[in-house]
Formats: sequence, C-alpha cells, structure tokens
Amino acid sequence: MPWAERLNFALRQIIDRGRGLSGFLSKLSALGLILAVAVLLAVLSVMNGFEREMRDRILGLVPHVTVRGFTDLESWRGHQQKLAAMPEVARSSLFAERDVLAVRGTRVHAARLLGLSEEALSIWQPMITPPINSLPDGDILLGRALAERLGVDRGHRLQLIVPAANNRDTTANIRVVTVTGVIYSGTELDEGLMIGSFGFAASLESEEGTASGIALQLEDLFSAPRLRWTLAGVLPPTLYVTDWTGSHGNLYTAIQLSRDLITLLLLSIIAVAAFNVVSSLVLVVTDRRGSIAMLRALGASGADISWIFLLQGGLIGVIGASAGLFLGVLLAEATPYLAAGLEWLLDVKLLNTDVYPLSFLPVDVRWSDAVKLWCAAVLLCLVAAIVPARRAAKLPVAQILATLGA
Repeated sequence: MPWAERLNFALRQIIDRGRGLSGFLSKLSALGLILAVAVLLAVLSVMNGFEREMRDRILGLVPHVTVRGFTDLESWRGHQQKLAAMPEVARSSLFAERDVLAVRGTRVHAARLLGLSEEALSIWQPMITPPINSLPDGDILLGRALAERLGVDRGHRLQLIVPAANNRDTTANIRVVTVTGVIYSGTELDEGLMIGSFGFAASLESEEGTASGIALQLEDLFSAPRLRWTLAGVLPPTLYVTDWTGSHGNLYTAIQLSRDLITLLLLSIIAVAAFNVVSSLVLVVTDRRGSIAMLRALGASGADISWIFLLQGGLIGVIGASAGLFLGVLLAEATPYLAAGLEWLLDVKLLNTDVYPLSFLPVDVRWSDAVKLWCAAVLLCLVAAIVPARRAAKLPVAQILATLGA
C-alpha cells in the first residue's frame, strides 16, 4: 500500500464526521494533549520570566562582588583601580552606605542610604522618574514602595536620622534631604532603598568622608564565587569579600528548582495525555474491526494496518502539540493581564515585594522550550500508538469476516 494511501486512511479516521467512535476518540485525545501542552508552555514561560528578571533586573542592579572593610579613601581608590583592571570585571565603583531612619511627619521607616558616583548611578537611570543625570548633596532618590509608605513625592523633604559612627558618641546625626525622584525597579529593592550622592553618604559615615566598599559588576555573574575566593587571597586582611550568591543565591536556586519540579510535574501530565492515545486507539481498533478485515481481504498487509494506526497516533501528536503551542503562547502572553484583572476583581495585590522578589508577573516565552515540548509530545504519541497498531495488525481476519457475513 502506498504511503499516500496509509496517510489518507489515518486522516479519515481522525477527521471522522461524527458517525463513528473513531473520530470522537481521536479528537478527545488531541484535546487532552492540546490542554496539557498549552498549560505547560504557559507555566514554563512564567518561570522563565522570573528567572530572567532575577538575573537581569535584580542581579543587574546589585553588585556581583562586594569588597568591604575599614581603610581611608585613598586606599579605597587604589584598590578600585587594581580591581577595575581585572579581565573579569566589567565595572567597578566606590560606594558608601548607611542605615538610616527616614522621618516624614509621624511616619518613620528604616532605610538604607546608598551613596553612588555618577557612573554607578547610570545603571539606575531607566528606573528613575523623572530622569536625572546627577545628584547634588542633600538630594536623594527613594524606592517607590518606600516613598508610598512615607507618603512623599518629588520635591518633598525628609529628615534622616543617622546613628552615631562609634559607640562613644551617643548623639544621632539628623539631616534634612529633598526627594528629587522615585526609583521603580519592580523588585524587592524598592522596599527600603534610598540613593544619594557618594559625597553626601560618605560624609555621614565619618568626617573624613571615606567609602564603605567597592562594588564590582562582572562580565559573567556566575563567576562571582570563584572571583570572591581569588580576591580574598590577595586583598589585605582588613578587607573582606562577598558575592551575590550570599544575598540572593538561595532565591535564584529556589526559582531554578521550582522550574525543574514544575517541568517534571507537567511533563507527567503530557505523558498521561499522550498515553491516553493508547486507550483511544485500542477502542478505535475494536470499532473498526470490520474495516480492517476488509482491507486485509483486499490485499493490505499487517504492516500497512500497523502504519495506518502509527500515522494516526503521530498525526494526533502533531495536531495536538501544534495547537497546544499556539494556545500556550496566547495563554502565556495573556497571563499578566489575567493576573491584573484578578487583582482588580478581588482588590488584592497578588504579588507584593514584601513577600515576593517582584511586584509583577513576568513572562518569557522561549522557542527552545516550545520545540522540546512539541518533539516530546509527538514522540510520546508515536510510542503510545505502537500497542494499538500491533493489535490491529494481528486481528483474525477470517473470523471477523465470518462474523460480518453471519
């Protein structure tokens, strides 16, 4: 039997107009596969989005490697120049940080004041409203969540209560600052972040105005642990080195682990949907026993019958997986809008940076995932069709024809 004829018989069994059991069961199998593939692609896209935002947004803002310690400003500058010359380092900058209390009327909130140079401030530029090029001393930027808690906006003034630099001095340092902009990164960083100029933050640390450390951004952020150990061996003992895996590594690992577990879980759903083809095609074989016997009597071989059912299983996989990918892409792209609609309907914030690392639902549809899902679904359907195909090829033709004649 030519391949075209085999394919034609397989298609006719799938596109049954409803007069027999064959078409109904084929459509039911394809529908289950469509839903399984669509849900898996949508969920994977959301998990990919969290991984991307974690890597590009959060880890793009926090230092990959941080050198801290106690030394004077000139020594800090010397160390910075040496570290900037290392091939792994993309950018290095001095920073000064202080824990402060921000006071606005009766509202008091703890915050971390981060003093940055103009070069380091450029990383934050896309997230600052309104855009600024520099920060004069006494002007600060606030994370949106912190600004909302304090009830301040651009142009408002705040009091900063800065703890004493040493235990012998019990007098707190109070400064009045002006809010010149709001930072919205959509991450947990907005909860307690306050950015000022390096000179202003350094003057709060001590009268000499020293730095708190050096922030390094690397070409490859995953090389941070190795570089940390390298720097720990060459820098003076008064300095200590940390990297992003200490502050955000657990979160990144948890996202990766969640993605892998969800993939395994939903792949099992696809496997169930694919192996539903087994029961469907077994019932189709029973329903089409007479037709199979007539084809064998007309000269079709057992291999021809086997290939017809294998092709039917493969076509169910191709149609179901393709339609599932199309539906999955639509579902993934609609997920942020569905989440926003649910928030509006319930009047509840589903993602809050008090609990979650992001305040929005990210989506990243990766075509590599789509191709893998398509191949896995089609392959599982082909494997599932082997048993019904072998059973159809071994049907007792003479007995069936005798039964039909009776």
